[in-house]
Amino acid sequence: MIDMKAAPRHTAHPASDEADQYWVLREDQIDCLSSAVRMTLIDRLAVDGPMSAEEIARAISLKPTAVYHHLAKLTRCGLVLEAGKRTLPGAKKPQLLYNTPSPKMRLMGALNTPELAPRVLGCVTATLRQADRDFTAGLNMGSAQTDGAQRNLGFFRLAARPNAATLEAINDHLWAIAELMWQAGDEGGPPISLAWSMAPLPDPERQSGE
Repeated sequence: MIDMKAAPRHTAHPASDEADQYWVLREDQIDCLSSAVRMTLIDRLAVDGPMSAEEIARAISLKPTAVYHHLAKLTRCGLVLEAGKRTLPGAKKPQLLYNTPSPKMRLMGALNTPELAPRVLGCVTATLRQADRDFTAGLNMGSAQTDGAQRNLGFFRLAARPNAATLEAINDHLWAIAELMWQAGDEGGPPISLAWSMAPLPDPERQSGE
């Protein structure tokens, strides 16, 4: 388990409850999440867990044998825990259940650790690869809404030159969106995915003035 007292936190929101968060800061855990499938499995368990391997397989459209393979890797590094047993409808015997250590699985703190930051790139690649898959699948779903208050399908990419105050506001809004997504985990609505990345861009104006 991660030492939560030593884990970084968003200093702009000191009231956030650290006890309900799990910071992914070990090398083996970060490497394990460089798989889009395992990232998706973690996301689904964080929302709907505890779940059996068969339930997970149906939820993410994967064969149970493949789910067991990925669960074994996630369990070995502590990102997934065994969470009891349950007899599913139509089953003859109880099935093992799995869950995440917390509904809030936090990975971004690894960027603050220089030796871990390069490993996070694999997780970012997996996240954006899965976002592409989710968006492609969403385009073909009858429940897709592309406009209005119930929009669940969309995208954007923007570049800007925000000053310090605006960048702080952007980060506060991103934090608020993440909190809304975590809070909505058990509200009973149809599942959605949300991915984002932000990075500094080369600045020819400043480079030319140096």
